[in-house]
Amino acid sequence: MGFSCTCESLGKIDKEQFNQYDLIASGKILSVDFGEFTQKIEVGINSVFKGRIKKMTIVLSTSSQSGMCGIFPKVGEKWLIYANGNGYEFSTDLCTRTKNMTRANKREKDIIKDDLTFLKKNSTRK
Repeated sequence: MGFSCTCESLGKIDKEQFNQYDLIASGKILSVDFGEFTQKIEVGINSVFKGRIKKMTIVLSTSSQSGMCGIFPKVGEKWLIYANGNGYEFSTDLCTRTKNMTRANKREKDIIKDDLTFLKKNSTRK
């Protein structure tokens, strides 16, 4: 029997959610290294709304098992990333606000638009 990923609904972004992440940024997927349990995703960062990064490329880890709530980006896609980590290597999953900006449906696009409005207003990177 397989397990499926279950996340609670996050609703509209607020300060409490904003404060839960070390990094909030948007970027383009440069490469995906698919391991048995973990994917290492290289992301070229376009904008940082919160957090510190050492350079404009980060490594994002996520589960490679769909039942463990991993994200599955493709090279070239743009993503809005909510992650925790240490300046170079971060981790994220489907239960964060991380969203695919390239393949978003109408509802997701509305959420991303609301998030970006909030993030631009509340960015700690002025």
